[in-house]
Amino acid sequence: MPVIRLFSPAPSPGAAVLGELADSVTALLGLDRGHCWLWWQRLEPDTFHRPEWRDGSTAPAPVGFVVCKESYSKAQVRQLLRLLQERLGELLGVPREEVYLAVQRASEGELLVRDQVWSLNGSAGGTALSGDDGRTDTDMNGDAITDLVPIAHVHNERRELIDDDWGQVASVIRLDAERFTTDALLSLDSFSHLEVVFHFHRVPLDKVQEGARHPRNNPQWPLAGIFAQRGKNRPNRIGVSRCRLVKTDGLDLHVVGLDAVDGTPVLDIKPYLRQFGPREEVVQPEWVDELMRDYY
Repeated sequence: MPVIRLFSPAPSPGAAVLGELADSVTALLGLDRGHCWLWWQRLEPDTFHRPEWRDGSTAPAPVGFVVCKESYSKAQVRQLLRLLQERLGELLGVPREEVYLAVQRASEGELLVRDQVWSLNGSAGGTALSGDDGRTDTDMNGDAITDLVPIAHVHNERRELIDDDWGQVASVIRLDAERFTTDALLSLDSFSHLEVVFHFHRVPLDKVQEGARHPRNNPQWPLAGIFAQRGKNRPNRIGVSRCRLVKTDGLDLHVVGLDAVDGTPVLDIKPYLRQFGPREEVVQPEWVDELMRDYY
């Protein structure tokens, strides 16, 4: 559970803004709402030395300190810092590059939360896509099983995990500016649709399903194995979606109809090609048509 302290000579933006920021953090890390604590501390004029805060030409961008569990991977911490920087810039109307943040990791046995001293044998939480080096995980035999690091994140107004009404949702897929330049998107705007691979980051590991269930837990629909449906509680929590590309703008992709909530880590982006669609008639059970009636 991250603990975030923000310092600024400006007054607090208010509980609603701080709550929205905390919700963005828990959504990114796949935690329940409320599992992020956040403080705003206003500094008196004679208690700091930061020249940018004294010239008065722009609103003061805060300095922040984040305490989080040591078990979070470097990739996760990097995502967290970028999210905080972007969201603080948006919410406070300050240049995001002026938001400075530092991280302090809490080691095993050194974090007391909800009357429990956290340990690796307990619930570490989080949704690591990779190991502590930010690159690879290993299976029981020591073989590498993934080197996935998000290439982008989704930004939109959809924050609740609601199954339907995705057709008109407008989103921005923002590439990681530290890894990519606009060359990565060259000629992509000549395609009308994209195929986006992403991580269901808000699905807790203990909610993953490996057997059969009624789709959407609706007993009116027949039992189907997890690989016979497209539910988000999948073993590797991987989502695949097709959406319409509206435009590219620098490292931003403006799309419509992407069924991914705000903060979703994007793993890959491909142009959609007609030739990769089925070459034969598509067959599916009747319950699928009912399930998808209001999806888009």
